[in-house]
Order: sequence, then C-alpha cells, then structure tokens
Amino acid sequence: MAAGTFALEETAALGGIAPAVAAAFGICALCALVFIVRERRTPHPLIRLSLFRKWQFFAVLAAFFLINVVYAGVLYLLPFYLSAGMHYSLAVSGLFLLIPPVVTCIVSIPFGQWSDRYGCRWFAVASCIVFIVFDGIFAVLVPEAGMLPLILGLALMGLAIGIAAGPAASRIIENAPEGEEGTGSSLMITTIYFGGVVGTALYATLLTLFTSAGGVVPFADLDASVFLDGFHLTVWAGLFLSFVPLVLSAIVRDKKAGA
Repeated sequence: MAAGTFALEETAALGGIAPAVAAAFGICALCALVFIVRERRTPHPLIRLSLFRKWQFFAVLAAFFLINVVYAGVLYLLPFYLSAGMHYSLAVSGLFLLIPPVVTCIVSIPFGQWSDRYGCRWFAVASCIVFIVFDGIFAVLVPEAGMLPLILGLALMGLAIGIAAGPAASRIIENAPEGEEGTGSSLMITTIYFGGVVGTALYATLLTLFTSAGGVVPFADLDASVFLDGFHLTVWAGLFLSFVPLVLSAIVRDKKAGA
C-alpha cells in the first residue's frame, strides 16, 4: 500500500518511467501477489479473500472507498485554492476549512439514526448525489464568484460525508458474509484511511499533470491562472469518478427487513 501510494503520487513529478516510480510499482505488485498467495494458503488468514466473491460486499466497500478518495482529494486541493485563488491568509483559510467538519458533526448522528430506522441504501445514494453536486460547484468555482458559492460547496462537503458516515459504512458490515462482520468492520476502517491517502495522492498527481506544461512547480508557487485551470480539471476528474459510488450504492439492496 505504501509503495503503491508513493508510485501514484510521484508518477507526474518524476515521470512514469522514472526508476523510483517503476521500482515502487514493482514492489507494490510483488507484495500484493505474495499477500494473496499467503492468504489463500494459511488456515488463519488476515483477510479471507472469499469475502470478495460476494459482489454486494465488494460493491459497497468499493463505493465507500471512492467516497473517501473524492472527499480527501478535494479537501487536499482547497487550501491551495483559498491561498492562490482567494488570497486568504492561513488563519482565514483554516476557518473556512472548519465548515465541512462542523456540518458533519451536526448531521451525522441524525442521519445515522434515520438510516437505522429506514434502511441505508437511499441515504448512501443521497450522499453520492451530494458529492456530485459539490464537485460540480468546485469544478466551475472562480474567485470572482465570492464567498457564497465557496461556503455552499464547503457545507455540502460536510453534508455529503455526514450522510455517508453512518449508512455507507454500515452497509459494509451488513453485507459481509455471515461470521465475517468483524472483518467487514476492520476493512471499513481501513477503507476510510487508505481512501484518504489514495485521494490525496491521486489529486496531487492529477493537479501536477494539469499544471506541469512549463515544468513541475510547487503548487504554492504556481501562477494563479495556471493553478485555477489545473484545479478545475482535477475536480472535473473527481466529479466523473463520483458517479461510480453512486451506481455501486444504488444497485445493492438493503438486507434489513422492512428497509
């Protein structure tokens, strides 16, 4: 996982055929192969690979992973937008970035309770729709639009992850094969953190690719117009990616009776 993340993040900066990138991809592939062989042979595997034969479990796990990828990726880009685009100080930027977690804190508990009562499926779908909406806002957002669209986008970010936190995570455990709920819970937690790491690396790579026509430059030193073009293209890529968890969440029905 570490080697694969390094390779993903450094591909744009060092080039896909750079020795360090090629070595990291090779280490990642080799370790994945060894892990799979070991897990299939040992009587007490860390993860029973047969878990992934159940397509419903794989679908909701992948959907939750991609949700965290998109959220972390946009969150990674926003400080650069606030400083390079809006010319806010670090303190003011930090205050704006408090909006998503505050909204998440407010809405996550009630949405979790409602999903327990009415079923998780459509709440998970709703969170994916909100992801698409805030991605759409940031994909066209320009500094000239002022603070209101920015605040709306940040609030929708918090709402999206607040809706997803309970329902989308619960679906992983709910759809785990009988007796594997504990493993499902562990994979759900792993998905949160690894999705965040991959999202940061992926969005950093895309932004580097979209802004490196004149050479690789630290994001903070980019010309504002160059950064904004790269920012918008990167968010557009994330917007299209956001449709995948929407589909994966919609096709898996709730298992709970009456949901």
